[in-house]
Amino acid sequence: MEDYRIFLGTKNETWQQAIDRFLRFREAEMKSYFSKKEYSYRFAENNAYAYHPTGKVSKRYITEFEEKDEAGVPDALVDLLCNHGAFKIGDGLFEIFSEKEEEAIMTLPQILTKYGYANFVEKIGTGMLRSLSGFYFFFGVSFPESEEMSFLYFSKAGNFGKMLFSPDNPALVLQKVLPSMFNGSIDKYTLDSLISNQIDRVVVNALTVKGYID
Repeated sequence: MEDYRIFLGTKNETWQQAIDRFLRFREAEMKSYFSKKEYSYRFAENNAYAYHPTGKVSKRYITEFEEKDEAGVPDALVDLLCNHGAFKIGDGLFEIFSEKEEEAIMTLPQILTKYGYANFVEKIGTGMLRSLSGFYFFFGVSFPESEEMSFLYFSKAGNFGKMLFSPDNPALVLQKVLPSMFNGSIDKYTLDSLISNQIDRVVVNALTVKGYID
């Protein structure tokens, strides 16, 4: 009996390896990994976990963004967006933006507005909003239809991270999440570790929904 944990990321996994791992997971016969399941199942047969390449971003867009926002886009993200191309998993699981270049990289107010929370912007103090909007730039989203979506960002300092946004718990966002970003007391990732982490989240969600793990 195989161990399903081979479909979870390793410490030094690259983002390309994480995508390959997810594609192998989709094609795997789950019966081979769970002794208590007698029926065969492959996630490739479930469109909710389909992988969709969404196209490359032009280097001109990156240059114009950097000039307009006075912030350099980390080389790793430029390479992903411009040379490999962005992607989406399912309709509401995980996405790196690219389909509309004008929305490939967004500020905090822009990404909140994109997901229907423009009124939340008004709850953020003016000074904090200005600081966060000029320092963090968002390029993806994880589980946008859940109660605990995460917006993926890079900072002006060149770090990557994820911002928890819980629409049903505004106090958490306003009193803990945003202040921790403002103060810089947040987890810092590489692009590789960030994407690997989010692929893990998709895999665990898939196995939990199908009842393979609790």
